[in-house]
Amino acid sequence: MTKPAKRTQKDKIGIYIKRQAWLLFILIIVAWMIDISWLHSQLIIAKSTAIGALLSFITQAVFAFFVFWYTGYRARRHIVSLLYRGQMAKWLLTVFGFALIFITVQPLSAPALFIGFMVMQISHSWMLWHIR
Repeated sequence: MTKPAKRTQKDKIGIYIKRQAWLLFILIIVAWMIDISWLHSQLIIAKSTAIGALLSFITQAVFAFFVFWYTGYRARRHIVSLLYRGQMAKWLLTVFGFALIFITVQPLSAPALFIGFMVMQISHSWMLWHIR
């Protein structure tokens, strides 16, 4: 006997996006505390880390919005096309976001910006691994 198809994990994705929002908040608070107590860089490190993490969070949320627009077997072609569109939108937002950040935000710590971005990317990958 065959098993019925599993329902979409849209609810789980929503929960993990909320968890990532909490991680973003915690990362900003930790960067702020380290910057004030140890680095004394007039919040340049904290601001750069927060901007990088926020850019990653926004691009992941846009991707999730695209992917979970349609659900169900009948919408499989739409889902696949939106998967590609979502990935393209994510990459374009990331590239233009970094360009805009480097052009407009001064002073900026590039290593802190990339560390904030990568911490959020790693947390996103870890949460996706737990969904499977």
